[in-house]
Amino acid sequence: MWELDRQVDEQIKNNQKTRARNAILDAEVRDLKLGTEAIEERARSDLGMVKPGEMFFQVVGENTSQPASEVSGARQLRK
Repeated sequence: MWELDRQVDEQIKNNQKTRARNAILDAEVRDLKLGTEAIEERARSDLGMVKPGEMFFQVVGENTSQPASEVSGARQLRK
């Protein structure tokens, strides 16, 4: 009997997680169907796309003038 109660509780938790995940996916599908902002965001972040006439700038960080080997060497010395 206790084992059955434990299994029921576990299934309830799994169902709650699944419902939450489904709600997130449903909202994402609605955004993709109804508006272009979500589609543009996906195209930009996942595919690296830009609109015609736009310029893409990538900011790497503060130490962009230093070669990567110097930056990683400095990190190792600080540890």
